[in-house]
Formats: sequence, structure tokens, C-alpha cells
Amino acid sequence: MVVSNSNNDGASAVQKHYDLFENEEGSLDGLRSSIYKISHAIFSTNIKDINYFLGKRLEGTDGYNEEIYKQEVNDVIRQRGSLKSCLVGCDSHKESTLFSKFTWIKAELTFEGLRQICFEPEQRVKIQTDKPDFKEDKVVIDRVKFHSPNNVFTPEMIQLNQNLNVIIGGKSSGKSILLYSIAKTLLPDHSILLNENGEEKYDLSSLDPDFNFEITSRAGISQKMFREDGENSIIPDIKYIPQNYLVKLAEPEVNKKGRPLNKLVRDLINEDDDSKTRYDNFIRNVRQYDKEREDLIDKYFELIDDTENLENELKTKSNKEVLETNIASNTKKVEELNKAAGLTTEQLEEYKKIQERQLISDQKSTDFKSDFESTKTILKELDKVAEDLISSKNNLLSSLKLSSIKSYYEDKLSEIDSLKDTISTLRKELKIETNEEGAKYFVEENPFKTEQDIIESEATAIDLAIKPFQQNEDIQKQITVLNQSIANDKKLLSEIDSLGKQIIDKKALVQSTHEDIFKIYEESYNEYVNIIAELRDRTLDLEKDGLKIEGIPQFNFPKLYKNIYEISDGRTASYNHYPQILDNKKKATAECEFSSVKEGILNVFSDIMNNSYALLPKINKKHAIKALLDDYYFDYWKITYKNDKLGEMSTGKASFVILMLIIGLSKSKSPILIDQPEDNLDNRSITRDLVYYLKNKKLERQIIVVTHNANIVVNSDAENVIVANQKGQNNSESSSEFQFDYINGAIENTFPINESETDLLKSMGIREHVAEIVEGGKEAFILREKKYRFH
Repeated sequence: MVVSNSNNDGASAVQKHYDLFENEEGSLDGLRSSIYKISHAIFSTNIKDINYFLGKRLEGTDGYNEEIYKQEVNDVIRQRGSLKSCLVGCDSHKESTLFSKFTWIKAELTFEGLRQICFEPEQRVKIQTDKPDFKEDKVVIDRVKFHSPNNVFTPEMIQLNQNLNVIIGGKSSGKSILLYSIAKTLLPDHSILLNENGEEKYDLSSLDPDFNFEITSRAGISQKMFREDGENSIIPDIKYIPQNYLVKLAEPEVNKKGRPLNKLVRDLINEDDDSKTRYDNFIRNVRQYDKEREDLIDKYFELIDDTENLENELKTKSNKEVLETNIASNTKKVEELNKAAGLTTEQLEEYKKIQERQLISDQKSTDFKSDFESTKTILKELDKVAEDLISSKNNLLSSLKLSSIKSYYEDKLSEIDSLKDTISTLRKELKIETNEEGAKYFVEENPFKTEQDIIESEATAIDLAIKPFQQNEDIQKQITVLNQSIANDKKLLSEIDSLGKQIIDKKALVQSTHEDIFKIYEESYNEYVNIIAELRDRTLDLEKDGLKIEGIPQFNFPKLYKNIYEISDGRTASYNHYPQILDNKKKATAECEFSSVKEGILNVFSDIMNNSYALLPKINKKHAIKALLDDYYFDYWKITYKNDKLGEMSTGKASFVILMLIIGLSKSKSPILIDQPEDNLDNRSITRDLVYYLKNKKLERQIIVVTHNANIVVNSDAENVIVANQKGQNNSESSSEFQFDYINGAIENTFPINESETDLLKSMGIREHVAEIVEGGKEAFILREKKYRFH
């Protein structure tokens, strides 16, 4: 019974039923309510009516949740008798209004098919112009076929529906073989098809030496399992989940197989190309930070060693006060000797100025040699840096796809090549050769050549200027010795001052390098924060299914403790003084604040450096600091489903959640193949969770499921049921000539057992097969249909 309108407009569905409910009054209200209760569907296109009769009037409002939905459903059933589909009729009175309104009903073209709208009012009926449940032809398997010349398998086409297909059958009936054959034909990587011993689960050629299997997509393209090398799969990104696969993923530690759950979740998130690119960049950045941190630690200890060497060298120098006193004394003696040589006061002043010029010239010559060696060394290092920059630039340019982007950076980074050319030119300018007399000279013009000419010219001028003051040979010898002593002492004083300044500079560098190390440490941590934020959008869609994925930058406390414990002196057990970060009871998933972790790392760092932390004798400080500052962070993906944490769930529930993750995080629209997903799930979880999930996901992707569970077949409203049978594997004999035989049809396909039909699969309807094969099949139909006629 379908309720029409009360506005005398027949089945055109203009009347707004829900408006009547909001304004119910009068003597006919009770009669109207009674009619709704015994009706099966409603004529209406009004969105309020459609949502109301499906129990979804409040869907999309603030605070809407599963509990509100359940309450709405109960209210509609109590007040209106049942949930109901809304239909639209044509009721055209003239040709121009024909085909302007469309009701799509998904069913076998029988009255039993039509009756399914009573039990699946939402998914079986759609009022819209375009065909519902759109899927691209290229990602839908239309039909499959066994090629078995020896009649091991039926040669009949097995049709598939674009939504949910379930494969049922008795034990060893060929259910999993069919699913496996589809997977093997399409999967590019066959590793998931192998048993633990590395062998394929089914050796199909041993059943029939000439065996083959063919798949045809809805786009009309066919492909066989055994085909020429180099022929790519027509649907390569299908998902195949073998029996017990989910259980192994849920219990990797117990089964000693599979990946840790966190890595599994991370890999699923990164199945998306964009996410994988982002994550690969994140890994590259973190590794670069690791390298920079290692280099900075090396530099830190080199600076400390340099500082200690400078301090030790300073200790070898004479006392500064002694040198200054000796210089003053020798200077006075030189003046006295010059007087004894008969030099006037004016000549002595002139001579003194010439000596000062000579000291300056000597120092300039020393500085010249030092600058030349430093410049040669640094330019060589810069040349290597420039080569590395060019290599990195070329790597960047070769990775860019868009010509406009590539052209922009090619232009902007061309200065790197110019820099390399400049450095090469500067190095070439410093080239020195030796002439026939054995004298060395610069080949190219450069500032050093210019400065060298100036120094040599000044030295010649000083020699000429000092000659008139060197008449008395004996006195002059004494003056020369004293002047040399003064020059040496002044040089020592200069070296002491220079060493003191170098020590101050080195200590400043030590401190700044220490700061740089922890700056890099924090920047590396921020990479984890950023990648988790960038991947957040990948997880949002799952929240509508009650599944929440929360990314957290987590610190691996056990790994840090292990690494530090192994290098510590156990007798002193210094590690016990830092419970903030060194606690052997802390788990890798323990709560951690970056500021707290950093503070603890800084404290241990400081104590190692000032010898307060006792290390093993064979462990040096650099090794300890590198172990301390290793990257112990990781991206942790916390999974909760309806407030239960993944790691704390039962194996069955965890298996279901992993199934949700595998399907929900995949952006592919290709088919999903699942072998017995109900394993380890209790009946309540199957009915409440798995059935609901499959029922919704089949609208997005084609699903093919092997199952023994009636709830999956019936309550998921499978569009296509494939019944498998193997001769001799059950009590009912079959006249079929094939060892493995299959038949398929809609769940509403029904007719009683025909005793005269000897071919088992053809002897009854699909619904009767479900009732006979699947445990609880009859009860599942009764629960679904309530007043639905079974006998």
C-alpha cells in the first residue's frame, strides 16, 4: 500500500505529508495515522517527507549523533508503523509532462523485488534524474569466467553487481578460490597471495593443467589470469584482504607476522599520492636535520678541543709582565748604545722611527703569509660547497614537473653557477710558479701580489734608511741582538693577545653551537608537528563512521633509556637522577611535552659535559651526546572507535577497525575483495558495526565478500549473491558435470525447492540457498522482514 496525497492530485507527489504531521488536528487525524501505519510507501518528493520517513529528519543539525538517529527511527516506527520509501509517480494528463519525474528502484524485476523497498527503504529507492550509485565503468568488474577445458570449473559467466556481492557456500565449495582468482588476475603484486611458507594458497593449475580465469570490466575490457608478460592489470589498485589477514595485522606480536599497528596506519594514510609526497618530504627534512645535528655536535667538540689546545698553547708562552719589562729594558739599552756610537738626539729619534717601521713591516709579512694560507684553504672548501650547491640545485630542477616553475627557479638559482665560477677564478689567481732563478711568483694579478710588492718595497726602503745608523760594527752587533730580542718579545706579546682573543672567540662559538644544536633539535620536532597537521585531512572522512585518528608527536622513552643505559657506569647509575626522561617504566606512548623533554635532555647534556654524569670508561663524551640527542620522536597515530583505543580492543574488533582503516583511507574507487571479514567478531558486532559499514561503503566501491554469516548477506542487503558448490562436499548430490559450480542472483530471487531438479544450484531460489547454506539465514530474513512471507 502506497499513501497518496490529500490534495486531489493523484500520485504526482506534490503534497507535503510532514507539514500535516506538524499541524495535526481534527477528527480525521486518527484515521490518517492509521492509514500511514498500514502503508508501505509514500507518494512524495518533498525532502522533509523523505528524511522524516527514513528517520533522518534531524540529520545535519548541530549535535546530531547515532543516539538521536536511533530515537528518530523508533519514533517513526511507533507513530507511522515502519520506515518508508518515498516514491514519485508520473500521473501525466498530457504528453508534455511525461518523463519529468523519476523514481529509481533497485531490485530484480519481480514483485518480490519491488517488495524489497519495504525492508530497505533508503538504499533501494532514489528520486532523481540520473541513475544512482554512480561508479566509473573502468573500476567495476562486470563479470568473471573460469576457463577449464577439463570441466573442473563451470564455464558459465558469473555476473557481478557494482555494489555488494557476497559469495556463500558449504565447506571447500570454491568460495575463496573464486575470490582468490579475481585477486590473482588483477593484483600487480602477488605477495599477499602467498602462504607463510612462500607458496601460493591455491595451485589452480594442479586442479586443471589448462586452467585460466577471465575478468571483464564494465568498460568491456577483458583480461586473463595467465597472459603475456608486460600486460598490465586492467584494475591494478584493487584491495584484497585474505582470510585471517586482519587478525594478523591486529596481533602482529602474537602472530610474529605483519607490521606494528602504528606503521600499518601510517602506511595506509600515505597510500594517497599527495600524502606520500608530503611524508617523503618530511622524512627527507628530518634526515637532513639529523645530519645537521650530527655535524653540529662534531663541530661542538672540535671547538672544545680547539679551545683546550689554545689554552694549553697559551700556558707555554712567557709571562706577559716579564716580556713587557724585558722590552722596556732592552729598548733603553739600545738607546744607550746608540748614544755611545755618537748619534745625536735627533738621529736617535729618527733611528727609533725606522725600527718601528721595521717591526710593522715584519708583522705585515707574517700576516701576509697567514692570510695567504687561510685564503687558499677556505677557497678550496668553498669550491666544494659550491659544487654541492650546484648538485642540489640540479636535483631540484630535475624533479620539477611544471615548466613555468622550473624556469623560475632555474633563473633565480643561476647565481649558484656564477658563485662557482667566481670561486674557481679566485683559486686560479693564487697559482704560484717558480722561475729559472728559483724564485716563486704569482702567475695572475691578485691582491696578494700587490701586497707582496708593497711589503718588499717597504723592506728595501727600511734597509736603505737604517744603513747610516749602523757605522760602528761592534756596537751595531749589540744593537742588532737587542732589537731582535725586542722584536721576539713583541711577537710573543702579540701571540699572547691573539691567543687570548681566539680563546674568547672559540668559547663564544662553543656556546652558539650549543644553541644551534638545540635549535635544530626543536626544528626537527616541529617537522613531526607539521606533518601530522598536513595529514590531518586524510583522516577526517573516517569520523563519520565513528573512527577517529589522532596524530601525536611521540617520544620513544624506552629507546632513549636503553641507549643511555648501555653507555652509563652502572655502579653510579646516574640515569636514575633524571626520571623526567630516563625511566625504564615509561612507555613509548607515554604523555610527553616537548618543553619537558627538552629540559631533561639539556640537564643530561650539561652533566655529561661537566663530568657529573658517569659514563663507561670506554665511552667518550661525543658518543654519549650523540646518543642523547638522537631523534627519538615518531609520528604516533592514535586510533579510537566509539571511545575504544585500538591497542586495547579485542582481536575481532581491532580486525574490524583495521578493515575500516584499509577501506576508509584508500582513495581508490576500485573493488574491495574480503575473505570472511566476520572472523573473530561476535554476532552483535557484525550486526551493529560490520553490516552497517559494508552497507554504506558499497555505495562508494564495488565489494566482493566471502562469508558464512547470514547478517552480512541479508542485513547488508547484498545486491548479488553468488552460491558456490563442490561436488561431493555436502549431503545433497548434484548432477552438475563440474567439480566446482556457481550460480548467482538477487537476494529476492526466490522459489521453493524443486525436487525434480537434480542440479543442486538450480533446484531452489537464491533466498532458499541462503537459508540452507548460511547459519542463521532463515532467522536473518525473519528479523529483517518481520512480516515478510517466508514459506
